[in-house]
Amino acid sequence: MEIRRGTFQDFEKVVELLRLVFPQDERGYYFSFLRFDPFFHPRDVWLAVSGEEVVSCLFLLRRLFSDGERLLLGGGIANVATHPDFRGRGLASSLLQEAIAQAKKDGLSFLLLVTEIPAFYERFGFQDLGKFAARIEPQDYGLSLSGVRGEEILSTYEAFYRSMGLLVPFRNLGYLRGLRVWNRYSSRFREGKTVASFRKVGGVVGYFLEREASIEVFDLFSKENLPNLPQILQSLGKPLRLFHHPLVLQRLGIPFSRDRETVMVLYLRAFSGEVYLPVADYF
Repeated sequence: MEIRRGTFQDFEKVVELLRLVFPQDERGYYFSFLRFDPFFHPRDVWLAVSGEEVVSCLFLLRRLFSDGERLLLGGGIANVATHPDFRGRGLASSLLQEAIAQAKKDGLSFLLLVTEIPAFYERFGFQDLGKFAARIEPQDYGLSLSGVRGEEILSTYEAFYRSMGLLVPFRNLGYLRGLRVWNRYSSRFREGKTVASFRKVGGVVGYFLEREASIEVFDLFSKENLPNLPQILQSLGKPLRLFHHPLVLQRLGIPFSRDRETVMVLYLRAFSGEVYLPVADYF
C-alpha cells in the first residue's frame, strides 16, 4: 500500500472512488474543484494506492478567511472516502495525519471539516464548533425572493460579518460565479431542477433553496440591523429552516437546536477571533 499526494493523472480514479462511496453527488461536483477553485491542485489530494487502484482519498482545500481587518489562510478537510473492501485498515487516519502535517508546514492557521462522526476527528485534536438551525413557521404571505447582483451580495456579506466579528470565508465575484454552477451537482444544495442561489427579500440577502413545501436558508446577512427579520422570513409563506451561527440566532431571538452534522476545527496557530463556516461554503 502506497500513501502519497495526488496528480492530475490520478484525478479520474479519485472521482470514480468518490462516486462509489457518495453516489448522490454527480461527477461534475468533483470536477468543479478543478474548474472553479483557484487554490485547488490534485497534489492537495492524499491517496492510498493499491497496485493501480486508488482505494482511499482525502482532500485538503485551501481557503482565505477574513473578519474585515485581516486575511488568514485556513483549510478544509473534505471528500474523505475509502473503498468498502479496504476499510478498517486505518487508511483515512493515515491520510489525515499527512494532510495535517502538510498544513502545519505550509503555515495554515486552522483546518475545518463537516462530519456526522465527530469522535473520529477528536482523536486528532479537532474541536466541535457545532452546526445550528432554527425553524420558522409562516405567519403570512406577501413577500417573495428576488434576484441580487454580485456586488451587492459581497458588500452586504462583508458588512454583516464584520459587524459580528466573525472570521468567515473570503468571497469574490469569481467565487459567486463558480458557486452557481458548482452546486448544481451537489445533493446538499439541490432538489430536482431547483438549485440553491443567492436571493434577496426585504433588505436581506441569503443563500436560499426554495423547495416545493419549504425553504432552506444556508446563509443570511444584511447591511443594517433588522429587528423584524423573523417577520420578513415568516412572510415568505413556507416553513423555513435557517442555518446560522448561534450568535446571530440569539440576536434575532429565534430558538434553535443542533443539527446532526457538526463543524469541527483544528487550530494550528494561535490567533484571536471566532471562526465560522457558513453552510453555503461547506467543502
